[in-house]
Amino acid sequence: MPPVRVDREPPFKLSMTVDFFGDGGRGLYTLRTLDLMMREARRLGVSRVYWQYLGDLERDRYGAGTNMLRTPWAKYGPRTLAAIGEPLEAAVGAAHRRGLEIFGVLKPYHTGMSATFPEGSPESDPATPMRRIGGSLQCFNPFMERFPHTRIQRRLLKGPTNLQAIPIRRIRLFKRDDSPTRIKAGNLEIWGSSDNYRYRRRRVRFRLEETVEPCFQKIRDYYGQTVTRKGDPVRVLSLTGLDLRDRYLVVATNFEAGPADFENTALGMIQVFGPDREPLPIVVATGDATWVRPRDFRTYGLEFDSGYGTRRFHLDGVCGPEAVGTTPEESRTSSWHEHRAELGRGAGGGFIAFARGKNEFLPAAPCEFHPEVQRLWRWRVNRMLEKGVDGVVLRVSAHGTLTDEPHEYGFNPPVVEAYRARHGVDIRREEFDPDLLAALRGESYTRFVRDASAMTRRAGKLFQVQVHTEAFRPDPVFGQLMGFPANVHFAWRQWLEEGLVDAVTLRSSWYEAAEDPLDGSPPLRSKLSNVLADPVVREVLAVTEDLGLPVYLNRYVARAVPIEEYVGDTEQIWRDHRFAGFDLYEFFHLARATPDGSRLVPVQDRIRQIRRKARELGLVRA
Repeated sequence: MPPVRVDREPPFKLSMTVDFFGDGGRGLYTLRTLDLMMREARRLGVSRVYWQYLGDLERDRYGAGTNMLRTPWAKYGPRTLAAIGEPLEAAVGAAHRRGLEIFGVLKPYHTGMSATFPEGSPESDPATPMRRIGGSLQCFNPFMERFPHTRIQRRLLKGPTNLQAIPIRRIRLFKRDDSPTRIKAGNLEIWGSSDNYRYRRRRVRFRLEETVEPCFQKIRDYYGQTVTRKGDPVRVLSLTGLDLRDRYLVVATNFEAGPADFENTALGMIQVFGPDREPLPIVVATGDATWVRPRDFRTYGLEFDSGYGTRRFHLDGVCGPEAVGTTPEESRTSSWHEHRAELGRGAGGGFIAFARGKNEFLPAAPCEFHPEVQRLWRWRVNRMLEKGVDGVVLRVSAHGTLTDEPHEYGFNPPVVEAYRARHGVDIRREEFDPDLLAALRGESYTRFVRDASAMTRRAGKLFQVQVHTEAFRPDPVFGQLMGFPANVHFAWRQWLEEGLVDAVTLRSSWYEAAEDPLDGSPPLRSKLSNVLADPVVREVLAVTEDLGLPVYLNRYVARAVPIEEYVGDTEQIWRDHRFAGFDLYEFFHLARATPDGSRLVPVQDRIRQIRRKARELGLVRA
């Protein structure tokens, strides 16, 4: 039976987000293909398109973009850019010709991606300053290369300064509990590399000592669950008598079958020592990564400090060399979006890697306190308006902030000086209040929100913000912070109450829709009923209702929940008087361009199901 129509003023708005990196990289887009995309949007009942703007193509411009379509992963990217020119500019024309609104979405903290090319790989760029431990960044804005000091900076690192010269004498491996393990000395291998590429086994002798000790720290996982409480007994394997000099080292096991038993998070599993008693500062890696995964150290290289250091895995899992190819083109890129059960096996386990030191900066995320950064952000808002968008949206989450230690970042010199001036404390060396630091940085970001709002409204356009309820909360767990800079208070309520915004996009999904464990079990946090019951979501909806602001729910297409459930969610939001619309996120998971750019090929039957529901709800216009 057709649902009873809900009378609304203004009418319910179905929208669609386009992150063109996926679209233009996996198939050829021409101006005609763009027109097909907008035509398909109209046929779905979509009346507004949100287009993620990453900066202009010309590298000499102040706000030049990442040019992600020119990375090795974007097979059709160069041809797409040659055919359409600057993507947002082309999209504005295509959308308007089809009678669609189009809003430019600016991600201020997105000035590149966290992924690296392994240092020794053919793709790595030894000349660029945009490097991390393990390799050079895959793509980033020219702005970041010109002003690398503006990246969000780590607090001062305590420890020896000559880390690379210190030999590794001892490695301690911690199990999550004190139960027995099948790992014996004959199951352990040491692999090393000078450049994080195609590791070689080191035939080294070592002694293996097995003990049960109190855990020296509390260990929580990606989802905020306690893995081990401080003081709980845990089984420890100590490799002693070592003399390891490689910059990059792997401790691997040689099991060919399960069941595996040595489980922990990567951050909780390992300590490394030189000749002294204090552990050395290190970054860790497993086979996990967002891009190109699972990783195999034998045939390629690893992603250190990837943001997945709190994911649980088994050291004695099966780790085979067939997992990836020997080049990015041959590697199997992330299957996050389609195959949750496969991702539950994910990194596969079988090894843990480490490298000495810590990364001084986040990969490619700018600090809001630098005047150069504020200028960049304003420049990009102005450019979107010049290209003819109907509105501007600010989105905080991005791909350039991934790290295993998010709370250690946010200590750029201007921030340090501002905190000292206001509170009389040097946050690099003294105890400080993290809430005061977050508030200080949040004030700087809010100044930009005010500027962006004023610029947009002067142009006669609508201004919107995304309220990220996954991260905009008092105590987010590690997975909720993925994609966000820590130590910043994003004062969403203040923005709304000051009257800075015309509407809100509610975004609740975690990074890459990984709010539920990727083990094939039914989704829990992803279910719409649980999303709407979340206290922070309810607070946002109460505030927006009180202020009379439209709210649009942004929701991943068929990643976290099956498409049938997703379509049902659309109707549920249509019936909910608190919402003014639903955003299909994103078009890449609905249809993809062919290699010759002649047509769009639907992904499974998602378009058909969404269109059928949109017709039932009266959203498809003639």
